[in-house]
Amino acid sequence: MSYSSNPLLPKARADAVRLVVEDHLSIAIAARKSGIHRSTLWRWYKRWEALGYTGYVKNIPTTSSRPHSCKHAVSDAVVDRIRFYRNTYGRCAVVVHAYCQREGIIVSLATVRRVLHRLGLLARRRWKRHYRLPVPRPAVTGPGSLVQTDTVHLYDHSTKRRTYLYTVVDIYSRWSYTEHHPVLSQSLAATVVQRGEAAAGFRFGMVQADNGPEYGRQFEEILQKSGSSVRHSRVRRPNDNAYIERFNRTIQQECTGSFCPVGKNLQAKILPYLAYYNKERLHLGIQCKTPQEMLRRS
Repeated sequence: MSYSSNPLLPKARADAVRLVVEDHLSIAIAARKSGIHRSTLWRWYKRWEALGYTGYVKNIPTTSSRPHSCKHAVSDAVVDRIRFYRNTYGRCAVVVHAYCQREGIIVSLATVRRVLHRLGLLARRRWKRHYRLPVPRPAVTGPGSLVQTDTVHLYDHSTKRRTYLYTVVDIYSRWSYTEHHPVLSQSLAATVVQRGEAAAGFRFGMVQADNGPEYGRQFEEILQKSGSSVRHSRVRRPNDNAYIERFNRTIQQECTGSFCPVGKNLQAKILPYLAYYNKERLHLGIQCKTPQEMLRRS
């Protein structure tokens, strides 16, 4: 029988051996009743004897499948040198690997990392979680009751560089605002929301964002000073930001595309599209009206 980590297998071994020990059946008959080969049952029986069990047959545990030796194993001398450099200089695996190379030790960086990990000399990276108190979602009764904001990452494959679209959408009227920038910043994200508020002409009571790095504590503090409350969506729940996610898809399909060549002035292209989106484009979510018509109705 091949190796198996089935947790029920120790009990199955004991049941098979019990037919031999307690019921006094032969190995061949007990193996036939258990549905295994007689040589397999014979090994289980010998293991039961080696464990020193007497009387009632206990579960026979599964032995480790770890090999006894490996011809490609790192020698003890190399492990000692890796430990020496780590303890002496306290540097990372890359530096320890460089010291080994200078000494003429042929070992890969991945092996150095594995050895340090096995020796317990690598510091475990612990992610610091910032707990946020849950903020109730307000009822959307008018413009600015709830505004969602997000960031779209545009990637240029030719230059391997990223640029970003900072997007804002009002849930009630679907009025939207977008700016294109080459950097990702909390203060910039808050400034875009403030400029969107000025362009919209109504106050943003509640701003909802995801848990991206550009929407951290500094972003909250800037908006709270300007009179807007901030709430965050649940982690890995993009449906909480469904309106802004849908707008991100729309603006990429109809205006910017999913990549941005460096040097291309996207903002000059975005401004006329926003005018069309807010004043002329009909939206299914608001009964085929425009955001401008929704603002007039309010």
